[in-house]
Amino acid sequence: MPEPDITSPRQTPEVLVVGAGPSGLVAALTLLRNGVPVRIIDKAAEHRIGQRGAGIMPRSLELFHQIGVAHEITKRAITTPVVKLYEMPEGRKALRTFEMSPVLDATPSCPYMNILMLGQDHLEEVLRASLAEYGVQAELATEVVALSQTPDYATATIVKYAGTDREAREIVSHPFIIGTDGARGVCRKLLNMTFLGETRNVENLIIGDIMVEGLEGDYWHMWGDASTSMVSLRPTETPNLFNFMLAGKDVNHRELSKDEDGLRAALTAGTGGQDHLVFGDFRWVSHYRPNMRMVDKFGEGRIFLAGDSAHVHSPTGGQGLNTGIQDSFNLTWKLALVYKGLSPLSLLDSYNEERLPVIAEMLNQTTTLLNQTFRSRKAESAGWVKGGSLLQLGVNYRWSSIVIDEQQSDYDLEDIDELDEFDDDDWVEEQQAAQRRAAVDSYGVGFDGSLRAGDRAPDAPDLSDTQLSDEHGPLCSHSLFDLFGATHHTALVFVESPEQSYAPVIKALRQQPRNTTRIVIIVRSGALVPSVRGVQYVLEDDLDHASRAYTVQGGCDTVIVRPDGMVGGIVRGAEGVKRYFRRIFA
Repeated sequence: MPEPDITSPRQTPEVLVVGAGPSGLVAALTLLRNGVPVRIIDKAAEHRIGQRGAGIMPRSLELFHQIGVAHEITKRAITTPVVKLYEMPEGRKALRTFEMSPVLDATPSCPYMNILMLGQDHLEEVLRASLAEYGVQAELATEVVALSQTPDYATATIVKYAGTDREAREIVSHPFIIGTDGARGVCRKLLNMTFLGETRNVENLIIGDIMVEGLEGDYWHMWGDASTSMVSLRPTETPNLFNFMLAGKDVNHRELSKDEDGLRAALTAGTGGQDHLVFGDFRWVSHYRPNMRMVDKFGEGRIFLAGDSAHVHSPTGGQGLNTGIQDSFNLTWKLALVYKGLSPLSLLDSYNEERLPVIAEMLNQTTTLLNQTFRSRKAESAGWVKGGSLLQLGVNYRWSSIVIDEQQSDYDLEDIDELDEFDDDDWVEEQQAAQRRAAVDSYGVGFDGSLRAGDRAPDAPDLSDTQLSDEHGPLCSHSLFDLFGATHHTALVFVESPEQSYAPVIKALRQQPRNTTRIVIIVRSGALVPSVRGVQYVLEDDLDHASRAYTVQGGCDTVIVRPDGMVGGIVRGAEGVKRYFRRIFA
């Protein structure tokens, strides 16, 4: 149809999310939960199918809990199967079995401890269903072809397609645009941001999903090794559907990825030519070249990137999808406050500051795993993790300029010569921030277990609600994860005794913008419950779960948890509360 004559952009209050994969859906969902209108579009004509990024890390499950979808995801997902490695060339006898990721017991502070497997297509179904509850659906066959911005808005030229014919073109000005359209998407290119890093042409892979008959669905099956020739068949949440990987120096990856019959023959040969294995229909197939690349900034002004639009990675370690989800959580709570006029635009600078070191370390760790996978003859090296830092529970922002930790000085003020001559808090804070950046450990590999501002906020269950009780005791209990949320800060005020002076802290918290801060008083087990007004919860820590998880020092009694589930502040009193929120709100 003819294009309309457009002379000026149409103004809209919606934030535009470009790309309807997990990062984009999470970004849209968290914005909607914050009361921010959203439009989400995707170039694809149909929703993508296939396992793709199937491993969901514990940290992602914690964040999904905050937006109300964790239960549905855990209900659909399966645990990481035990690997069965076969002797070649016959491929029938199992040499050994091993856990790619060991099963760990939940703890009070970490209720999600295991990697779950759920196809990316099914994860997106869950997120789209939650999005639909807000009356929002992703617009398919809809593409951004141009971007520009001013200090006040970002403008996108959007084209809608019907089949192969151009259907309509519109130019729309949005308060913000978030690009989550993937490594091959246009947002990064239109912003003239280039990927830094490497593309590996040696370790080529063919990956996809295939129906297989005659194979146990309780094991992750492997033949050979990635340094020479390897076939991996991992069961999925769909019976008889296996996610496969074919790797090897002598495999013609590009040609086989286009030849289904040839690919079936290669899988048959790679598994020892067993007659009882029947390889059926393919759900999807992709020729994959490992990329370890990232942009040098995740956005500026009113246009931002998240997920694969900002960083691409090797398939080892299961970090990519999970890291993109964390990008979206980090960005959107800040963007929502700026959108509402509660925070300055400069708050969004912390998105780059906080996420860039995390992504750099993610690429470092997954590249190390990739090298181990293709240079080792041990299948245990092939592509997944054996617990540890890649569960992402140690990801932190301790170096961030918007977090405050008053347990101990990050910069020993007594060691600054002639400090008395400087009456400049900003200067002192700049020095503190410089020292924090110099000691970045974004995955928390070397941490000693002590809680610091910038860390993931732990859970604590079995907290008795003293405000809902009768003569027999509390009528209900809470966990901290149920009180945290993507729409508000949560201030935890730990009260040891009735004599503790906590009223000034509560007053300072209540002075923050309306509905932005939830106040929770936590009383140590056995202590007298104080009479408190103006707070949402007064909880008794019956089993000391909260006290153990939030062991803080230096006279600090207040922990401020951000909407992305990270500790923003650990402070001593009312002045610390004010100091933290001055960095957040306008």
